[in-house]
Amino acid sequence: MANKKLNLKLDNSLLTAILYIVIGVLCCIFRSGMLDILFTICGVLFIVQGVLSLVKKDWVNAAINLIIGIVIIVFAWTLIDIILIIFGVLIAIKGVKQLLDSLKTKDMMAIVAAVVTVVIGVLLIVAKWVLADWIFIIIGIIFALNGVMMLFGKKN
Repeated sequence: MANKKLNLKLDNSLLTAILYIVIGVLCCIFRSGMLDILFTICGVLFIVQGVLSLVKKDWVNAAINLIIGIVIIVFAWTLIDIILIIFGVLIAIKGVKQLLDSLKTKDMMAIVAAVVTVVIGVLLIVAKWVLADWIFIIIGIIFALNGVMMLFGKKN
């Protein structure tokens, strides 16, 4: 009995490690395009749930799920654009405030950090998808490395 539990745990760890590696590679390949894939999958899942609710004649849940699914598929990119612009403006404002404060103290490290913060905020406003691509590459590398460490890491 204990042997079956151990094998099941090892199988789950193996599957998790492979899943991490696959997600990591997909994030590196598709970068911000992964958002499109995720939005589509989520939207389709809501629509399927809505159709299943229609079959069960649960009209309220069906309507809610269908509307959410359609909105996710149709309007998700617009929502993400707006959120990234707002986030960029807030980060740039925070960076400017930090820059003004650090200029008073003449702390070079604080000045550099503030300038980097302003640059990141501006990039989110004007080149949000380039920045998003880099973020997804970093996420992909982290997932892939985590999966590899799970595969070849210390076995208990």
